[in-house]
Amino acid sequence: MARRNPEWYSIIYDYVNQYYAEQSKYPSVRDITAGTGISVSTVHRCLTDMKERGEIVYNGRRNISTAQTEMESPSKYMKVLGYVACGEGQEEEETVIEYIRMPESIVGKGNFFALIAKGESMIDAGIHPGDYVIVRQQKGANDGDYVVALYEGKNNLKQLIKEDGRYILRSCNEDKETYPDIYPENLQIQGVAVLRDTQVNMIFSVSE
Repeated sequence: MARRNPEWYSIIYDYVNQYYAEQSKYPSVRDITAGTGISVSTVHRCLTDMKERGEIVYNGRRNISTAQTEMESPSKYMKVLGYVACGEGQEEEETVIEYIRMPESIVGKGNFFALIAKGESMIDAGIHPGDYVIVRQQKGANDGDYVVALYEGKNNLKQLIKEDGRYILRSCNEDKETYPDIYPENLQIQGVAVLRDTQVNMIFSVSE
């Protein structure tokens, strides 16, 4: 029987950790084979050896986990879809700038994306230019939520207010002359900014 390359074990172990970090799920044997270039039979044998040594948890199918992945909480992997206006609306444009991962224990359940704030209409809500805003993708929102709204082909980040049976997109800046409220005729909610229990927006500044 040919000797197994000792590097295979560390390559497989590291790949399991990397796959879980990026996908928030455990890889299959075929995933590992595709990602490492190691043959299926060799991956099987290495996983069995690593299980016997207590290095991994492996049930012979997909659930391949390491001590590191067992300690990590479930997480959400999301796209950063460019900038969102915090001021005058801007034409809707979706460009994936990068990918980020956030713990599910912080953002909760659902599908998420992130946007980078542009403008100063939301500074009194703690949202400053360059801040990353984590958004739960959904079509509805409650009165007072901070939403990513689409109207007249433009998108904007504003506080959603309902008054006299109609919706208002309200800026959070004392300078109402520069940042007036918006009264959209046609409004589409694209998502709601995730909040902490203290009602402060879940924002991550690039300067931190």
